Amino acid sequence: MLKLEGLNTHYGKSHVLQGVDLKVGDGESVALLGRNGVGKTTTLRSIMGLTPPSSGAVTFGDTRTDQIEPHLIPRLGLGYVPQGRRIFSNLTVFENLCIGLNRPPTEDELDEIYQQFPILKERTTQAGGTLSGGEQQMLAIARCLVMKSKMLLMDEPTEGIMPKLVATLRNKIRAVNASGISVLLVEQNFVMALAVCTRIYIMEKGVICYEGSSHDLRENPDIAHRYLGVAIESS
Repeated sequence: MLKLEGLNTHYGKSHVLQGVDLKVGDGESVALLGRNGVGKTTTLRSIMGLTPPSSGAVTFGDTRTDQIEPHLIPRLGLGYVPQGRRIFSNLTVFENLCIGLNRPPTEDELDEIYQQFPILKERTTQAGGTLSGGEQQMLAIARCLVMKSKMLLMDEPTEGIMPKLVATLRNKIRAVNASGISVLLVEQNFVMALAVCTRIYIMEKGVICYEGSSHDLRENPDIAHRYLGVAIESS
């Protein structure tokens, strides 16, 4: 579904992504991990055309997204949940859900969203800025789903979320993936990433340095310690 080939991205003279190759298949849930500042967010931004790559190819389905205008990319079914959520704090939950649509969502579309995120139905007339961090994150995800996204790019969804709500959010993401929507997850919460995703990429200094299954990473804790500085118990 999504394929990155030899992706290079610069910020001015700074060469951030250096030949990144990455794939996410239909219905797959994949994590992109790495220490701070290695290029994970830049990878997502390059996919969405917000930080255009210098060279290489980004293909979603049959379309080269690096060759079209950024505002057209979400229409292909590629949803982006950015770091910090970026909801419109002065707009209501309902109004936030309308962002990106050229018409109000239908009752059936809203029912589908509210079935996945019942708390948003309770908050439908409430300003986005008054929601808790976890509720705002759910709203950011729902905003993509109402646009019929086939795949979600998620950047640090548990950042700033109360620990007791991380499990709830994890289960919501797993449910979204189980419904057939592919997920590419950038996440600092290593345990959460392993719980949600079946395949893992690790990035270091703009290069993919490891690719494997979540199972393999659990079985080889030295890899996580070497590249991420985290300790896990082997199963």
